Amino acid sequence: MKATTLRYEAYAAHETYAAVEKAAKCAKNVAVCCAAPFIGLAFVVALPFAGIAALAWMGVKAFAAAYPGAARALKNTVLFVAAPFIGLAYALALPFVGVGVIAWALLKHNA
Repeated sequence: MKATTLRYEAYAAHETYAAVEKAAKCAKNVAVCCAAPFIGLAFVVALPFAGIAALAWMGVKAFAAAYPGAARALKNTVLFVAAPFIGLAYALALPFVGVGVIAWALLKHNA
């Protein structure tokens, strides 16, 4: 008698799991449908900036081809101005990277 009861409970649990799985899939579809307009809006807003960036890139390439000496000087100037900010980004990021490497090494060593 107990074996039949256990089989029924296992079957009922399987049915419950299937219902939860179906509900999760439905919730995911609803979330995707709700997010789709905002994703489209992000693309529409970003498109002019992407176009301006592409136009600027083509202009820089044309300038570098026409004036190689001036392009090298401009590149060096931009790198000189950007160097402190790049250094600051490294100084802010490296402690977090170090903690991540230590955690990874500890997890790898314990596994």
